[in-house]
Amino acid sequence: MTERRARGTSPGGRGDRRTSRAARSRPSLDTPGRPTAAKRPTRRHPQPAGATRKSNGRLERSEHTILGLSTGKAVVLAAVLCGLALTLAVPTRTYFSQRAEAVALAKERTELEADLAGLRDRRAQQQDPAYIRSEARDRLRLVMPGETPYIVQIPGIEAPAPPPMSTRTAAPDPWYTDLWRSIAEPAPEGPR
Repeated sequence: MTERRARGTSPGGRGDRRTSRAARSRPSLDTPGRPTAAKRPTRRHPQPAGATRKSNGRLERSEHTILGLSTGKAVVLAAVLCGLALTLAVPTRTYFSQRAEAVALAKERTELEADLAGLRDRRAQQQDPAYIRSEARDRLRLVMPGETPYIVQIPGIEAPAPPPMSTRTAAPDPWYTDLWRSIAEPAPEGPR
């Protein structure tokens, strides 16, 4: 179905008979009256900053180096390091905050265990009948059946006397209160 074309032939079958106009209009370098490439004077173009001319006439740019790397590689390395630092910053901060929280929780746990041990001791003490009797005598002034209670009253120990009323005079109102009263309240009418 498809035909194989020979290399260099066009779809119209003309082959490579066409030549470009540009190729025909170019004079060859070996034509008389025209200097050849070796005899042509070279033009001097100003060199850009940081460029050097090699022996073959090509300009090459000398790149600045940072720590032995070219500028482009140093920028890429710096970007990678910044990305790595930003990637590691959040987990590191989380690690240290969780570590501080774990230390605080461990301290709180030891305090709670000490409180629990104290409460267990107190519960065991309150279940002792001798402790209950002594507390009933001291706090509630209860006595066992058959005992006679005595209350010794020493003068001055009963109840302290109430403090005397202070004879200090009240501080006068500030000036703006007096001013407001004089404006808000009507003046008392005197005899006419």
